[in-house]
Amino acid sequence: MQIITNTSRNAGRKTLRDFIRLIMAFFLCLVVLSLYQNIRLYMAGVLDGVLTKSLLLLVVHHSGFTAMISLFMAFIFNYLESKKHSLGFKVTYILFIVILIIEGLLVEFYVRNYDILGAGFLEVYNSRTSTSASMLSILLLLPFMAGLLYLFYKFTASVYGTISRMFPLTIILFSLFLATLTSDKNPVNENKLQHLAYSVADEVFDFNKYEGEAEYPLLQSYVSNKGLSPYFNLKDKKPNLVFIVVEGLGSDFVGDKAIYRGFTPFLDSLQAKSMYWNNYLSNAGESYAGLPCLLGSLPFGENGFTNSSESPARQTIYGILKKNNYTTSFNYGGNSALNQLDKFLYEERVDFILDSKGFGSEYLKQNEDAAGISLGYPDKELFQKWQNDLYISNNPRLDVFFTLSSKKPFLIPEKEVYIRRVDKILSEEKMQSRPSKLVKKNKDVFASIIYADNALKSFFSSYARNEDYANTIFIVTGSHNLTDLPLGDNLGRYRVPLIIYSPLLKQPARITSLVSHLDVSPAILGLLESRYDIKIPSEVAWLGNGLVHDGVFDATKKIPLLRHNSNIQDFVYGNHFLSGSNLFDLDSELKLIDPDPSVLKQEVKEHHKYFKAVNKYVMNNNKIIPSSLNLFAQLKSNPSKEEMVWINSVFNGSDFDNAYNTAKELAFKGDTQRALLLSGYILSRVPGHADTEILMGRIHAWEGRYDTSIDILERAIQKYPIYADGYAALLDVFFWSDNNHRALTLKRLIERNNIQNKEVQNKMKRALKKMDETKEPESNEKILKKSIDESPLISNRN
Repeated sequence: MQIITNTSRNAGRKTLRDFIRLIMAFFLCLVVLSLYQNIRLYMAGVLDGVLTKSLLLLVVHHSGFTAMISLFMAFIFNYLESKKHSLGFKVTYILFIVILIIEGLLVEFYVRNYDILGAGFLEVYNSRTSTSASMLSILLLLPFMAGLLYLFYKFTASVYGTISRMFPLTIILFSLFLATLTSDKNPVNENKLQHLAYSVADEVFDFNKYEGEAEYPLLQSYVSNKGLSPYFNLKDKKPNLVFIVVEGLGSDFVGDKAIYRGFTPFLDSLQAKSMYWNNYLSNAGESYAGLPCLLGSLPFGENGFTNSSESPARQTIYGILKKNNYTTSFNYGGNSALNQLDKFLYEERVDFILDSKGFGSEYLKQNEDAAGISLGYPDKELFQKWQNDLYISNNPRLDVFFTLSSKKPFLIPEKEVYIRRVDKILSEEKMQSRPSKLVKKNKDVFASIIYADNALKSFFSSYARNEDYANTIFIVTGSHNLTDLPLGDNLGRYRVPLIIYSPLLKQPARITSLVSHLDVSPAILGLLESRYDIKIPSEVAWLGNGLVHDGVFDATKKIPLLRHNSNIQDFVYGNHFLSGSNLFDLDSELKLIDPDPSVLKQEVKEHHKYFKAVNKYVMNNNKIIPSSLNLFAQLKSNPSKEEMVWINSVFNGSDFDNAYNTAKELAFKGDTQRALLLSGYILSRVPGHADTEILMGRIHAWEGRYDTSIDILERAIQKYPIYADGYAALLDVFFWSDNNHRALTLKRLIERNNIQNKEVQNKMKRALKKMDETKEPESNEKILKKSIDESPLISNRN
């Protein structure tokens, strides 16, 4: 070995000795982060101790990560040192600090959310971490990691003699790296940056493509699944359907095997007299992504169905039942424009869409969080609003509710009252030490669960007073298991209860079949078809098939699971669970066990790989079903290439309010065709842009197309019932088209929604005055009936 001398040529140059010491210091900093992680998890009641086996495994995995990083850094170090003395050392030192800061941020995210970031990490991180919190973490980590790395570098000078007598560095590093490749990893004992890098690389270099011959690989002949029919005594009249999706309601809270007993007393009592599935999965770890699975048995795309830039043709329970004369609604206390949920609902022609824009001042909004943002209206307000506005219809109804109170930041009304109930349950329930400790550390979470359960109890109580209660089927499930608490394993985030309750049930039943959100719509439609003349397309492309089969597992059943955006790493096939690169078997209670050696891991991976390829293909190419099987004409604006050139010339960005102002200016200047073109484009991208929709209604009226204008504006009022501009515009059109009698129906809605706008009041007086002047011979009652007949979208309410 050549001896390095301190000649003038080498003076100041850093050597292998300095590089090794820097590597050792980097590794020790990772060990400190490991200790920090376990201390935080222990303080939160998640771990039973700090010095655990998982800590040892984490340190081992950090050593492998250090080896991998060092192999690459060695080339950078040597190359830069040969160019300029100490440059390689300085650059390596800075890069190590950057890596440590990133690892520190990922560890902090993990101890706060119990979730490890993978592909699609930026959107997930930003959705759960405020900018101020991120900046504060970086400002704290930068000096701490820089100082700690320097301190450990100085410390390693005293132990370098021992290191120098070991085998050559490259052999040691390569051996450590290979050793950790085959070791078992899970989030608590894995280097977070290494997991993130591998996940992103898998996504970027995923050249898996669908290469089958079928143009529509999911399409198949419809086969009715009547698995639910033996459990029901259906009446002659079609039943109402009520879907309730509870935010974060996991199996950890409901049923006799719940980890956290006593926090959902109403749901526990309800499931005892219902059909109850204890082996049931949500297909998504994010709330918005689970709804299309539940309501349409649809694929995910890359970021959840609703986030697709396309609008693939499909067949959902919404569309099928609407075609079979059901009146449909969606009810949510939050902003339905998030994740383009509103776009999905409008394309399904849902009759009544209630979100945060539809609540009046008499309803209590949830408190704002530290950033000054409110999620919307809590669960009790949501159910009360629906009950107050309950519409009259001779048709059966499909009503879907999506709650939000059991979601971070858990700012429920009367929070202290529910906190005291948490304390009471803690004193009465005999919980094990770990769950009890977690409850004490997260009382706001459990208070929100109690509140959500209590809101459901009130809803069922009020609904029972409706005359059609006896002919209603309730489907209650969770969006996903709450990830703000630690989960037992990677399957835990998807485990949710499914409760189907109805006075039409013959008797309660406990169903052990392993099924998912994807199976619900096919099963409910099969139940209806078993008794009624329900028209269902002859060909469908549903991913699920039914809720009841023999035993726990169907050997051929495939259940894809979307952890979060761009992250379809989890997959169930029969009784096998693939999570990332790890394969497990499932026992009858869905606990993960070592796989049967006879099971070919590659076979399960091939099924997973095929699903991912098909999922991407059908979503990106509109190949779920042929357009001929679509239930409704596409609402999407399809401008020509020439028209898109013009649209891009006047609007190039994401500021749709600015685009609306442009459309309004064009309309005022008389260029109504281009104003309509731009407005149509805006609504294809942001379906909930109320001002644009009202502008379109006005333009059609200015052009004399009163019927079209009235249809657009009535639908706008139905979507935005507390927005005064819609009423003002519609009253104008009624006046211009000599339909003033229809203002009587509008008057009832204005009073109900407490519209105090002076312009609206003046236009209503004008309409009533015009009616008096014409001295129509009909009575007000007949006029009102006539207006009801002519305006069904508005008037079919109490």
